[in-house]
Amino acid sequence: MANLISLVVLVSLGIVLVDGECQTNGGPIDNCCCLGYNNNNYNVKSSGVYTIGNFCGVKCSNARVYCDTTSGGGGWTVIQRRQDGGNVEFEARDWVEYEDGFGDLTGEFWLGLRSMNCLTSQGNWELRIDYQLKNGTKSYLHYKQFAVGTAEDQYQLTISGFDSVGLTDPFVSDGSHPRLSLNRTRFTSRDRDNDNSPHGNCADGDGGWWYNRCSTIEFNDDHGEFYMTLDGIRHYPVFVEMKVRPPDCNWS
Repeated sequence: MANLISLVVLVSLGIVLVDGECQTNGGPIDNCCCLGYNNNNYNVKSSGVYTIGNFCGVKCSNARVYCDTTSGGGGWTVIQRRQDGGNVEFEARDWVEYEDGFGDLTGEFWLGLRSMNCLTSQGNWELRIDYQLKNGTKSYLHYKQFAVGTAEDQYQLTISGFDSVGLTDPFVSDGSHPRLSLNRTRFTSRDRDNDNSPHGNCADGDGGWWYNRCSTIEFNDDHGEFYMTLDGIRHYPVFVEMKVRPPDCNWS
């Protein structure tokens, strides 16, 4: 299956990195953080799809990403978006598809494990998960550290520093029945079982994810079935958006 989020320049977007600064004379940007710099009275704060030049430091390797320039100070690179009623299939995907990424950057998508590793292997990164529940509640989860490992490590997850006040950490516990942490778990897909469950592959029927003994949070399930457990209650959000940025990238 062709990767819909390919590392190819598809369009010029009016901003370019020159000597480490964002400029307005056309071309790719350096990263989503770059959109916040104010050079020559030019300050872009518009969320949307952009082309990143020299993606992850690889010369002439460019990628299209969605930059969130408003949430929590901006500078975020969105790595996944789910919305109830969306038309992108997440569950019935194999290992290669989760590696490469799929979907539509203006709608539902998964950026791809390779790109997530490439981004988060460069220094420290934080994670923000914005969500909306079926009752209309909007909130977010925040982690001070987030990284995705290499292919050789089966894209092992590193996540810590949960600091969302008043909520339990769904990557560690469901609030009533403590679970083994998903930190340091390897990615599992329906055709590659890396979880610790003694009862088969957790991705069978639930989509690829970082599982331990299955999970209290999983955003790659079918529409209306992706979920997270907060304070002992399992919720099925109507919207979820995962995004990352370096911790020093708050330019609001």
